[in-house]
Amino acid sequence: MLVLTEKPSVARDIAVGLGGFTRRAFGKHDGFFIRGKDCIVSSAGHLLTLYEPEDYDPKYATWKIEDLPILPNKYCYKPIPATLEVLNKIKYCFEHYDSSNFVLATDAEREGEYIGALILNYVNFKNYDNAKRFWVSEALTPDVVKKGFENLKPLKQFESYKTAGYARSQSDWLIGINISRLLAVSTNTNAFFGRVQTAILGAIYLRDKSIANFEPVPYYQLSVSAGNNQTGDIDFLLNVNDEDRFGSKDNLSSIKNNLGNELVITDIQKQQNTELQPLLFNLTGLQKYCSVHYQLTPEQTLNAAQNLYEKHKCLSYPRTPSVVLGDNNVELFKAKFELLKNKYSSLAQGCTNECISLDNKRLFNSVRLQDHHALIPLDVLPENASENEKNVFTAVLERFFQTVKKPHVFESITIKAAAGENIFLAKGKSIIQSGWKSKNDLEDDELQTLTCSDLNTGDVLLIKSSEILEKKTKAKKHYTNASLLALMENPRGEDVDYGKLVGIGTPATRAAIIATLVKRNYIEQSGQKLLITDKGKFVINTVVKIPCLADLITINKTTEWEKKLSEDPKSFINETTKFLEKEIPKIKIQDKWDEPNKIICPLCHNGKIVKGNKNWYCSSYKEGCKFVLWETVAGAKLTQKDVLSLCTGEVTGIKHCQSKAGKTFDCHFILDAEKKIKFEFEK
Repeated sequence: MLVLTEKPSVARDIAVGLGGFTRRAFGKHDGFFIRGKDCIVSSAGHLLTLYEPEDYDPKYATWKIEDLPILPNKYCYKPIPATLEVLNKIKYCFEHYDSSNFVLATDAEREGEYIGALILNYVNFKNYDNAKRFWVSEALTPDVVKKGFENLKPLKQFESYKTAGYARSQSDWLIGINISRLLAVSTNTNAFFGRVQTAILGAIYLRDKSIANFEPVPYYQLSVSAGNNQTGDIDFLLNVNDEDRFGSKDNLSSIKNNLGNELVITDIQKQQNTELQPLLFNLTGLQKYCSVHYQLTPEQTLNAAQNLYEKHKCLSYPRTPSVVLGDNNVELFKAKFELLKNKYSSLAQGCTNECISLDNKRLFNSVRLQDHHALIPLDVLPENASENEKNVFTAVLERFFQTVKKPHVFESITIKAAAGENIFLAKGKSIIQSGWKSKNDLEDDELQTLTCSDLNTGDVLLIKSSEILEKKTKAKKHYTNASLLALMENPRGEDVDYGKLVGIGTPATRAAIIATLVKRNYIEQSGQKLLITDKGKFVINTVVKIPCLADLITINKTTEWEKKLSEDPKSFINETTKFLEKEIPKIKIQDKWDEPNKIICPLCHNGKIVKGNKNWYCSSYKEGCKFVLWETVAGAKLTQKDVLSLCTGEVTGIKHCQSKAGKTFDCHFILDAEKKIKFEFEK
């Protein structure tokens, strides 16, 4: 038997689970294990990549507009030089061992299927009719490996995953190569365009633009605090129409001055509400949670989860889109619950065995299952786990226990009270059953807690204080890692708890999309916010001027493409090819990138500003000019727009800074008389 896995750690786990492996193949080379003459387990990974354009024709080594679009008749793959030794060893295994009993055990997902397919094609594998697939999502303990090999599936059953993998990689190559070259040559910049990443960049651009253009509108509210010995103090707001709220506050001042001392209860409305237990985490849900609660990037969360799965074996397969378990996972959940409840008794407090049942379709639902079941803890966290690993495990563990606690039940309460002709409203809630919500969850609730058991219509409340609140309308918030992941997972913004959504990217690639945008300096992270840079704005501003490309960077179009890729991969790649063949020759771009080195130095008034690795400096530095602007100032990054502003005597936009003592503050930057940066605070 010949087994092909994706990672050395997986190969090792399978070898241990199958038993009898006494040594490694190829000496000390990790990831290749041999058992006599009957079985070898090998690891792979990303070993092959699509040809570069110049591999098809040397003329493409020079980027020229007239050579576009580049559309290969047949897509070819080549070994990645850094992993050629591994690929050669795998080829040796196929040539010298019996591959008639072959098992593909790469990661159980589209990308894993694609990796396996590339290698099988490279080694000229033919025996697909008898080939088997090892497909599990649990941590690879010996028992799981044995069970998985007892239930191998035909490899042909996963043909659709392979087809989608080829279509995704080839279409991304077509879009990336052709449009990136078009933008780069036309604008004389190192521009990159990606089918998914540029759509996400476009969403960030639009959000940042809407915030920058947003003009807050002031409005006013009259707040009154009133109560008696039974109720305590209750906060009321005057019930007024928008005309009064957004108009002058003089009318509210008049009402305030003539309130008197009492409010009379005119109506009490109560409604019982139930918040069901949260669903289990999929990878994207876990990344969103850890971004908010632990300030981890999606990539850090994925890496920690992967270590918990592979290294510590205390977490199920992390790259899952599902938020449910299958109908056949009831006993698995029970076993892990019994294993963990005593060790983590404080988190398990309030759990009920009644919820661990096939009748609980929020937890066990094969109809809603996609590829792998949701994330669950499989064992106790080892003491040597890193801080990130502990946080990620704790998030999964808390959610695991929350799913089998009672629902959170509360009463929503609205109280109307009158002072003369003026009606005041108080809204709040009364907890009936805490259920799955922790003390911290309840404390974070913005609604005031109201106790109305002894309160009736006609009761009089004494006014303790009154105040006119001056507020302003707020713009939408900047994207964060969490909100951007939410957008990618569910671009339509529907209120859907679970089920198959047509998202952007996959759970395994979303973190990499954000990381790539940061790496290419198209976006930057400021605290929790993800902000577009001048370089990112330039790409989007250039693309939106081209009608046939402008649609490509919209969320709706990208979602539509993802749906086509999922439903009909072959048609998807054909449509991509036809689009490029038809549209690329028509595109003409006039704008050129305005580099900052066209700016005259504000200190010597002779040299031009030049971008260094970590700063901007004067081109006349050899003649003695000392002007320099460092890329990071008090923890805040200078953008190209900031440099333009500073060097022309203007202030920058608001910069979010941090002092040496660790305190955060906001200010503008401006150059002083000596052309050094100084802070300018809002008056």
